[in-house]
Amino acid sequence: MAAPGFLVGIDVGGTFTDVVAYAGDGRALALAKVPSLPGEQWRGVLEALSALGIAPTAIRAFVHGTTIATNALLERKGARTALVTTAGFRDVLEIGKCRRLAGGLFDAAWQRPPPIAPRDRRLEVAERTAADGTVLEVLDPAALASLAETLSARGAEAIAVAFVNSYVNAGNELAAAAALREALPGIPVSTSAALAPERGEFERTSTCVLNAYLTPVMTAYLTRLADALAERGVVAPVDIMGSNGGAMTLDAAAERCAGTFLSGPVGGVVGALRVAGDAGVRDLVTFDMGGTSTDVALIHDGRPRMSHDNQIDAYPLQMPQLDIHTIGAGGGSIVWVQPDGTLGVGPRSAGAVPGPACYGRGGTEPTVSDANLLLGRLPTARALSGGLVLQRERAERAFATLGRNLGVTDVVALADAAVRIAVAKMAGAVREVSVHRGFDPRDFALVGFGGAGPMHAFLVAAELGMSRVLVPPHPGHVSALGQMLADMRRDLVEVWGGRLSQLDLGDLRARADRLRARGGDLLRADGIAPERHRFAFSVDARYAGQSFTLPIAWEPTDVDWTPLRRAFDARHEETFGYADATNDLEIVNLRLVATGLVDQPVLDLAPHGAGDPRIERRAVWLDGWREVDVLDREKLGIGTALDGPLIVEEAGGTTVVPPGWTVEVHASGALLCASG
Repeated sequence: MAAPGFLVGIDVGGTFTDVVAYAGDGRALALAKVPSLPGEQWRGVLEALSALGIAPTAIRAFVHGTTIATNALLERKGARTALVTTAGFRDVLEIGKCRRLAGGLFDAAWQRPPPIAPRDRRLEVAERTAADGTVLEVLDPAALASLAETLSARGAEAIAVAFVNSYVNAGNELAAAAALREALPGIPVSTSAALAPERGEFERTSTCVLNAYLTPVMTAYLTRLADALAERGVVAPVDIMGSNGGAMTLDAAAERCAGTFLSGPVGGVVGALRVAGDAGVRDLVTFDMGGTSTDVALIHDGRPRMSHDNQIDAYPLQMPQLDIHTIGAGGGSIVWVQPDGTLGVGPRSAGAVPGPACYGRGGTEPTVSDANLLLGRLPTARALSGGLVLQRERAERAFATLGRNLGVTDVVALADAAVRIAVAKMAGAVREVSVHRGFDPRDFALVGFGGAGPMHAFLVAAELGMSRVLVPPHPGHVSALGQMLADMRRDLVEVWGGRLSQLDLGDLRARADRLRARGGDLLRADGIAPERHRFAFSVDARYAGQSFTLPIAWEPTDVDWTPLRRAFDARHEETFGYADATNDLEIVNLRLVATGLVDQPVLDLAPHGAGDPRIERRAVWLDGWREVDVLDREKLGIGTALDGPLIVEEAGGTTVVPPGWTVEVHASGALLCASG
């Protein structure tokens, strides 16, 4: 460790806030879990820190995963946003691609969600830049002054500036933004070229509008958090987890709020990648099931997949983020009767307040957690993490009420059906990131974590024919662990290319050098010393005539195009089942990932393995009622081999192992599980 003090990672979920701290002196991780506080996430962060009992001045690095951006968009609680765009392009944001979203393909009454910036706050300005970067029409300062007055009169709280072809030459866009900032002090202005300097007028405009919409909400939260931490005596820099798998400073997060949409789920992928790697597993699907949602991602050969063309709710987001698929199925997901009289699970959640009925905090509707309690998979005699004692009678009452609406009196059968529906939805999410991306899930291990992940991972694996499940140590804190482990990261992109047969490799190298210099400047501004900088280049490539690209790693030291061409053909065949060696290759973008390495702790998460691990023997519904051993994970020594059915309990997570599965405690502390 380069300096004394605690590394701290905090993940704010929909139900609980988790914190992990590591001192680097050979001591075990310090863990805490407290209820999340909707609307006051920063207060939940402070309570999580207090639960650890660590002196604020002893914290030397602090990374925070947050759902502020996600919640603000989903709940439509962002700022009143205005769009300033090129004359004639006012309605690009609303026209889009003229296609329905997946949910409206077969719904005759479907309506496209309204744009974030309504038409009366989308204003045009006379300016024009050609596709080659030539400025055809310069901005008129007098027109901008009038525009600022109109924006003020219409109550704009944030402004997005997105001009045609600004990704080639951002001069007009930058001039407009500077004039608006001067005329309207205190109102944040986002520019499309600074956020997504790529082709795609609709996607780039949408990204800019999203960023503007979220900026006042995010900056208010970050300011309040920073002030509250400073009041507590935390002097360490506070970083935010980005959607791209790396951390960013508060200043960077305030400028690129749209880059924090997956801040929380990304921590889970980073943490799972570390613990799975320690267990020797490089091909895995992460299965992060919390109280509100389930997040899944595929990692192939130790590398998570990255996406640059994303959809957040109804809105395109052209920023790099890990390829994570999220569905509204978690422990707190409400079980309900759909209009057609069938059983539904989620996406509505009981959340942290009031929570599932069995929490005894005022919730009356049945949830997935209530169902698992009725099936014997959760304890009633012992408190869960955070001192919570579950109340079976409240769960029974909630499901009995649901059963009356369905004409069903057997609450156990109803609970089993609810869990099966949730499992089917979650298996569909795994198919989305595997089968739909050209991968067979049976070739991967399913890594179950989050508060509810280990309880359902085996059922999801069986649904998909997957024969391997890995349960990390401290599964309820893997996302917070990932926050703590995150390196700093900056992503840069430059539009460049054409057909490979006509391109100059020297020109690409020169552009790579310029990108590398920019990336190094950004990392130095983030406080990362040059010797800790790492750079990785890739190109977005496609066969000539195709519309979609594949990312291919590229080394500036390559002497010709041969390695790139071979890599693309191999990736194309792997993804689509064929390669076309006769077709020319086309490059669209050059990308750089600039990483700033941080101190990585040497983790020892192996259990102590002392004493009798059996807690009790309990009746559990699996393929019927069975008497099952309930074991204390902390007392399972390295090398312990067990056969299901059984239940393994620990603070923050319960692992339910069905019949036909074997369990081995790996030296890393992970449970390596396999089916017959």
